[in-house]
Amino acid sequence: MAATVARAPSPSLEAAASGALSARRNYPRSRTGERGAQLLRFGRPSSGRPPSGSGRLEADETFDKFLSRTAPSHEEVKENIFDKSAAEPYRHEAQYMASHISIAPPDAKLELTLKDRRNRPLPAALRPQALDVLEHPLRSLERGGKAPSGHPSDHFYDEAAARAPPQPIPAATQKHENEFIETIEKSLRDGHLEPALWDQYAKRAEELLITMSLEKVLRVLKAFVLARYRSPGVYTHIGGELAKEVRGASSTRLCQVLHWLSRAGLRDPTLMTLMGNEILLRLNDDFVLDMYIEVLNVHAKLDTRNPRLTTAVQRDLTPLFSELGRDQVCALAPLTVMNVLSDQGRVAYLSRCAELGMGLPARMTRPAVLRQFRLLEDCLRLDYHPTTLPNIVQLWLANLKSEADAQDAIEPAPLTPVEEDILRVLREEMDIAVTPTLQDGVLTVHLVMGKAILEVLDPYGDYFVTPAMGGQRLLRADTKLRQRLLWRRGWRVLTLDEDEWTRLTDDIYKKDLLEAVLLGGGGSRRVPQHPGGALEQP
Repeated sequence: MAATVARAPSPSLEAAASGALSARRNYPRSRTGERGAQLLRFGRPSSGRPPSGSGRLEADETFDKFLSRTAPSHEEVKENIFDKSAAEPYRHEAQYMASHISIAPPDAKLELTLKDRRNRPLPAALRPQALDVLEHPLRSLERGGKAPSGHPSDHFYDEAAARAPPQPIPAATQKHENEFIETIEKSLRDGHLEPALWDQYAKRAEELLITMSLEKVLRVLKAFVLARYRSPGVYTHIGGELAKEVRGASSTRLCQVLHWLSRAGLRDPTLMTLMGNEILLRLNDDFVLDMYIEVLNVHAKLDTRNPRLTTAVQRDLTPLFSELGRDQVCALAPLTVMNVLSDQGRVAYLSRCAELGMGLPARMTRPAVLRQFRLLEDCLRLDYHPTTLPNIVQLWLANLKSEADAQDAIEPAPLTPVEEDILRVLREEMDIAVTPTLQDGVLTVHLVMGKAILEVLDPYGDYFVTPAMGGQRLLRADTKLRQRLLWRRGWRVLTLDEDEWTRLTDDIYKKDLLEAVLLGGGGSRRVPQHPGGALEQP
């Protein structure tokens, strides 16, 4: 039977029909959190259909067993055994969240502190004594009014007068300064060198130095140096005044000051530092070759070191050694060559001396120049300096020594009055065989007793003036070099201060002093400052 049955269209067909007309699809959406909660609640289904009641229970048990079998424990996830879990700080947090936290209400109290800053006078018992002074206005800050009442300078402030330059030194003071300088220079020319007279000059100089200019201070220093004045007090005052004038002095004046400081033996580290820093700033401005040499000579004579200055001077001077003339070569002292120059500078200087043939031939060289280079040859041969010299320098030194020993006849220097008195006591009172003078190469030795010699030290010529050393006496650099050369030649050097001898008036005390010096048991015997250890005891 053919029959036609009319069916209602299914939803899927309707959706397919509508899909042909539009490409948009509507899908049910679910969140990741809901999906995870569903899995934890029902377990993962084995098929696409939702699990039934019995299957859900079986899935829950299977998942719990799976978690218990595979999930790591708390102890297994620790990196170190002593680590705490991330939830450890919040372990007791539930105790505080479960109960109510109450804070005590503040006290109904308000405390106010009032400070009375009104300008009321303090009671006499509480008023300090210095408060009256502090309440007075400072004149340096009060530029518009006048000084407090009762002040000696009770006048209105004058702004124009405040900007005026310093007033010159009064004419009467300048007249006294000029008269004093002319007096000491006249005494020096006439030969009036009595210590008592120059003691009075030193006292007067200390009063007038504070207002003198640099030129006048330099003239005073020159006069006292040429008079061989021995008291260090006036040199200390002169050094203090020179330190104030260093900055405004010309370069020529600075070199003149250095020269006379070295002649005086004023070893003031502060003054030398100030002058060294000022010279270091001017080296590239107006310093010439002779000034470079003078700076090095002064540092050698005063036995001071300004490393930055000496290094800068040698850096500029060493390339110029090959161009020095004879007079410039002679201007560099042997002490400077040995104690200040570096190895490179020493080789360059000696090479120039060898090229010029300084001191050769000996019979045609001035005695002072010949003895200067003989002393330099002794220093290079006897004093220890590990410098490798070129062959031309070694040949020059050998020829200089041979010709000078054969042709240079040096007359020994005579004994001083103090040395003659010591010779008398040694011969008459102590019955010791003494040779008064002996010439050993370029050096003259006095009071020779076998291989021992007695050196009388001059308090002016053999010691530095050291204002910052509390009276400590330091041997000058040239005296130390002489004693070191004598020691290298095999002499045993004993020293005696001249002023210690002149204070004694009786031969008995003089004899006791000489016995103490000779036996090494006391007195003024001082071991020479040489690098070779102690001397043998008699």
